[in-house]
Amino acid sequence: MQKRSSIFALIMVLALVLPSLTTLAQGGDQVTLRVIGLEVVPDERETPLAIAKQAVITRFTEAHPDVTIESLEAPPEFDTQLLVDLAAGTAPDVWYQDASTLARLVDTGNVVDMRVCLDLVPELTLDRFSPGFLSLHQRDTGEVWGLPDGGTPMVIYYNPESFERAGVEPPTSDWTWDEFLTVAQELTLDDQGRNRLDPDFDEEHVVQWGYRDRKYTFEWIYWVWQNGGDVISPDGSTVDGYLNSPEAVEAITFLRDLVLKYGVAPEPSTLDQISQEFGFLSTFLRGEVAMFPRGHWEMVGLTINPDYTPGRVAVVGNPSKVEDATVIYESGWVINALVQQDPAKLLAACQLVEELTSTAYQDTKVVTGLETSANAESAAAAVEASAWPEIEAVFTAESDDGRAPYGARFANWPIVESALDGMMENILAGGDVDEEIANAVEEIGRELARASSSQ
Repeated sequence: MQKRSSIFALIMVLALVLPSLTTLAQGGDQVTLRVIGLEVVPDERETPLAIAKQAVITRFTEAHPDVTIESLEAPPEFDTQLLVDLAAGTAPDVWYQDASTLARLVDTGNVVDMRVCLDLVPELTLDRFSPGFLSLHQRDTGEVWGLPDGGTPMVIYYNPESFERAGVEPPTSDWTWDEFLTVAQELTLDDQGRNRLDPDFDEEHVVQWGYRDRKYTFEWIYWVWQNGGDVISPDGSTVDGYLNSPEAVEAITFLRDLVLKYGVAPEPSTLDQISQEFGFLSTFLRGEVAMFPRGHWEMVGLTINPDYTPGRVAVVGNPSKVEDATVIYESGWVINALVQQDPAKLLAACQLVEELTSTAYQDTKVVTGLETSANAESAAAAVEASAWPEIEAVFTAESDDGRAPYGARFANWPIVESALDGMMENILAGGDVDEEIANAVEEIGRELARASSSQ
């Protein structure tokens, strides 16, 4: 009797467990995934990007007939609205997340550690991703918060016609700060064709500037890294001892001097004036500014500009001093932590992310020009498939030197970044470097302490 009872108990346990195992392995009942990141804005609906996104939905649902994709448009102010929806339990199941604001979602436990998906979907492996892109999502302790889709290292755009006009050879990605400065001086021309190194250079009639230098932290932080410094501690708790370190001060001073000492970059008010009539991209394409820092996305605006010709656009890696460094701005796919409550939905979400990061979808990125694929195989193939293979090759190579933006690591980074923007604005306007840095250290310290006490 006892033996029969034991067998009966075992049967009951299996009856409860086997359906859940089947659901986990095969998808089970019909699942609906609410996804943000596969829709485009209305005026892009006939573009190759839109076609590629629709194709991936069709391909996935045909392969997984038990899964329905409810593709949602991203609302205005998506980052802010997402926090509201997460708090209300109405956020999407899967979404396209800017790594620059990823940390706050990780810290609040709102996204899935993708190691769960690596176990559920064996064909999804981390070795498909370029290391620079993967580093934005993977922590030293092993967690993988989302998986990379695509993005860009920051590089320097230059106009080859401006170089030709100045009689300067285009740079290569192994150049140094000193070489960069010399090139910028030689590129800065007056209306008589004299450059900044000529003692007769006419300050009042500059027709071509060497470089665009602005206040925005995302365009200059990696110069500090190149000098072996940083602006914030490894744990994100303080900028004191980092932003005011000799390495950081030297880098910030160098950037200030490009404008106020060497005169190879226009002062902010002058830059506004020369860009106002036609916009900066036309200013660059016409050769009035020879170089500027930017990411892959700028290719879209440049190539549709009326002043565009292929001979007016090229890119090169950033110069280095102590080390090679740039920043990667990227977006990836994350899964809502609440999805883990439903094994069938979790499996479907993991399978979708596998599809979205595979070559089948990632190979289509080359047609958009927006970014470099985070899938290493697709990125390599894009070099030959691109309309501008030499440019694509630079972006792919520079990704190896890329570091994560601090918004991917520190939830309070927006506080720091805002203060750094203001600090650099004052410095480029003529403020004392040491004084402005000291003020920023004090302000950021105060704001970080306030944020910490409120958490």
